[in-house]
Amino acid sequence: MRPQKVRNNMQAKPRSILIRAALLIGVTSLTACQSVGPDYTAPTFDMFDAYKPEIPTITSNRSQQGRWWETTTDPILQKLIAEGVAANIDLKIAISRIRAAAATARGVAGDNGAKVGANAKGTAETSTSSRASGSRVDDLGFSTGLDLSWTADVWGGQAREEQGAEADYLEQVYLREDVYRVMIGDIIRNYIELRGTQKRQEMLRSSLDLQRQTSDIVRVRQQTGLASELDLSRARAEVADIEASLPALQTQIDRSINAISILVGAQPGTHRDLLLDVAPLPEFQSAPPIGVPADLLRRRPDVRAAELALISATARIGVETATLYPELTLNGSVAFGVTGFGTGPIVRTAMAAIGAVIDATLYDGGVRRANITVAEEEAEQAFQNYRKTLLAAIEEVESAIYGYVGAVQQRDSLIASVRYHRDAFEQSRVRYVQGLSNFLDVLDSQRSLTSSQQSLADAQTDLELETINLYSAVGLSVEDVERYADQNGVELING
Repeated sequence: MRPQKVRNNMQAKPRSILIRAALLIGVTSLTACQSVGPDYTAPTFDMFDAYKPEIPTITSNRSQQGRWWETTTDPILQKLIAEGVAANIDLKIAISRIRAAAATARGVAGDNGAKVGANAKGTAETSTSSRASGSRVDDLGFSTGLDLSWTADVWGGQAREEQGAEADYLEQVYLREDVYRVMIGDIIRNYIELRGTQKRQEMLRSSLDLQRQTSDIVRVRQQTGLASELDLSRARAEVADIEASLPALQTQIDRSINAISILVGAQPGTHRDLLLDVAPLPEFQSAPPIGVPADLLRRRPDVRAAELALISATARIGVETATLYPELTLNGSVAFGVTGFGTGPIVRTAMAAIGAVIDATLYDGGVRRANITVAEEEAEQAFQNYRKTLLAAIEEVESAIYGYVGAVQQRDSLIASVRYHRDAFEQSRVRYVQGLSNFLDVLDSQRSLTSSQQSLADAQTDLELETINLYSAVGLSVEDVERYADQNGVELING
């Protein structure tokens, strides 16, 4: 009977191997199945092919360059932008989020792979016979082994999870570039406001000197009996009014300097010595291409980030859908042991095993279906946010075009206004000295001149700000983002 039993065992081993091989082939074929859940399809939007206002010529007369701020002729502004890129706090936070998202993506991929564990143990036994001879046996031994566990991605849920993690990672890359765009725009705007306020302050001081000269003329005329005490009081009051306006402008200057310091990651007041001297408004040698509204689907990083959020949300539907189906896990182990070190016989053992476990939830009270519904609604929210982000970007560009065109018209009109008010003031002062008009004419013309000069300074500052608003609204090109990603080893995908 023993030979027959041996033959049966020998026949059973090939059969067992064939069964295991068939199981592995079946698992492999199952993992190649189509992933559950919807595949992402880029949405389409009905948009006009052009902006309502005509695109200003400023963007077509200059060379097209994505990083237009690098062409400024202002060395101080160049220095501030460089400091901001290196030390801005929001940028550092955005970079940290990229690293966290990258680590999460690596963790998801690792968790979905095979898991290997190791174990080792030792034994020591002593036995003594109860016979009169009292024979004693010592037995020492050890064993080691490896455990393997792998859950097959039969329904594609793991692939969807990795797809979502990758999209989350890339979303943070684009959001970092949008922080870059916004940060640079904020530095330049605060710098322009600073230089514009300094120019207004300089012009107001010139007006103050002019008013003091007028007051001296009135005082001399009053001493000689050619002007009244009332005219002198009015002249002195006008001087005091202008003097009262100067502290408010200085406060604005101080606040702008502090804001710039914060934007470049420094303590408030750090750049006071650098920025306190008056300087002209900055100029730029290039401008970004505006294109058509549809271009913003690819140009602005915040729009691409919103699309990647939609890709991630779509993938999560597949992750939740996969939980409806059974889960197949393969478990294996390899062990090796040696016992008998001592007075006993040495025995060596080796063992290998493999098994499969199918885990299926038959009833959960609707929890998994509810999770799928949540994922679907989150995908709908991501879609609407994507659409909202795109519309907001188009609105930002179109509003900036309106603002720029209006600022140009306002500045040109105020240039003529200042010229006419200056002529009126000069004529009124000459007539007053000649005794052909009263002091109120001089006072009114000087007030009008001062007001128009201040308005012109504001208009010139506003024009610069509207220009920056337009440049910033157009956005940093996605090609720049992809170049950054390539430099940092990030593989970008197009949804």
